Amino acid sequence: MSEAKERTFLVGIFGDNFEYRKLLGQALGAPGTSSDIQFYNRLDSQLGEVFIALTPIDYPEKLKPFLQTLILTNIHILVIDVEAGLNASVGEILVGLDMFHQISTTKALIILNGINSNSEWKLLQIKEKIESLLSNTSLKGTEIFEIRQKDDYNFVKKKIVDLGLEVFNTELNESNYTKILIDHAFSVKGIGTVILGIVKNGTVHSNQMLELTGNSGAAKKVIIRGIQKHDRDFKEAHEGDRVGLALKGNISVSEISRDNIITTQGIFKGEKEIRAKVYINQFFRPKKGIIASNDSIQYHGIVEIKSSPLKIIDGNEIIPGNSGILTLKFDKPLFHNGSGLRGILCDLNKFENKLRIIGHFEQLLN
Repeated sequence: MSEAKERTFLVGIFGDNFEYRKLLGQALGAPGTSSDIQFYNRLDSQLGEVFIALTPIDYPEKLKPFLQTLILTNIHILVIDVEAGLNASVGEILVGLDMFHQISTTKALIILNGINSNSEWKLLQIKEKIESLLSNTSLKGTEIFEIRQKDDYNFVKKKIVDLGLEVFNTELNESNYTKILIDHAFSVKGIGTVILGIVKNGTVHSNQMLELTGNSGAAKKVIIRGIQKHDRDFKEAHEGDRVGLALKGNISVSEISRDNIITTQGIFKGEKEIRAKVYINQFFRPKKGIIASNDSIQYHGIVEIKSSPLKIIDGNEIIPGNSGILTLKFDKPLFHNGSGLRGILCDLNKFENKLRIIGHFEQLLN
């Protein structure tokens, strides 16, 4: 069969009204894998594009799937329920979108839904407040679009394509290694262990030998027995594709989670203690007004989509909106490609109307 490369648009859908998020997801694709993250997938025959949409089911209660969805996607859409208006969880989402726009190649869009005769009067006020909130962030000028009828979703799809093409034009580079982030794993009778994931770097080929890394022990060699994209068999998959990979090797489903990465052999290394440049988000409010090594607070770090509890054991006192040098010690090793750990500093406790996204960090190698 033809191995023509199809463009894939990875879309994260956020908001505190799951029903409105679901409507957008279903406009983009059929419901797929569902756990703490709901996937929607479709090869759109009219547009000739592939849409992969993700939304964190239990947000705002759980932060980790929200951050993992941000990491797995590069087009971020905030769906605001006009009736409910702006609240603390919408504020946290905007902080997340802003931070990822600063540290990676992402594009954002804001959608207003739930517009009716009783809520119409709120539109101008909500738009003005959003524009004011974004005026001092990297999201300034983000387009705000109203959903009033079913056909409006067709415009949103075309807008996603436009934003996605901007991402593609920014990310045009040749990767010298393969990396697949895993979102689910299961066993299939007659096939064995299968993972679902997104190719974040390079190309993966059928019969290619790679390694599964991310656990505390040594990496395990795996052979890619088969590749599927949107229920079709392929001989290879490219950066941006969501794939199902049948694995051959001494590996069981119980050994695989979102902590793992499938990658070119010998590339990734684990770290448990690093010196890092840490930026504290301007909107975060620490209990004592600063982030410091003597506060004994249990934070979490997320690198790729793996998380680990961490402690700050040494370094500067950092006021929100500023950067400093800290020594971070992780309970579990986090992995990077040799260029150092880059990740998110956060609080993974249950949502209590307070911002849990603290900032981001970058390992200092010298």
